[in-house]
Amino acid sequence: MGVSHSNSVSRRGIMSRVAAAAAAGMVVPALTPVARAAGSDDGLKTFKGRYALRGGRIIDGYFVAPSNSSYLDVVVVLHGENGFDAGARALAHQHARAGKLAIVPDMPATYRGIAALAGRDAHVADIKAMREAFGRHLRGNGKVEFVSA
Repeated sequence: MGVSHSNSVSRRGIMSRVAAAAAAGMVVPALTPVARAAGSDDGLKTFKGRYALRGGRIIDGYFVAPSNSSYLDVVVVLHGENGFDAGARALAHQHARAGKLAIVPDMPATYRGIAALAGRDAHVADIKAMREAFGRHLRGNGKVEFVSA
């Protein structure tokens, strides 16, 4: 008689593997892109979309940095009352051309629903509280500064 080998898959086994994969995803570096690249400009790499921060926070924003660079200072550009506009974008590109990773959080897109009622000052305070998460970006060196557009 031949020996029979069967590969059985149990629901419990699959669920434990899915849970392990999900937990591994939470240990990735501070900012993981969940949007595709928006393009490049003057040797700069740009991304616009949603990004996952450690701890399950999601931020909508615009990221721009020199192409093929790492270990960069991070500059978080806080836009004005009008939201992400040409001025915020120009300032982000200026910092990126100076060799920094520039992040422009899109506050109206990030803070929706009831969170939008807190107001801009509360949103800025919340963004500043994420300093450590911004500093742990894959291309960052841990140094973070905040500037206003």
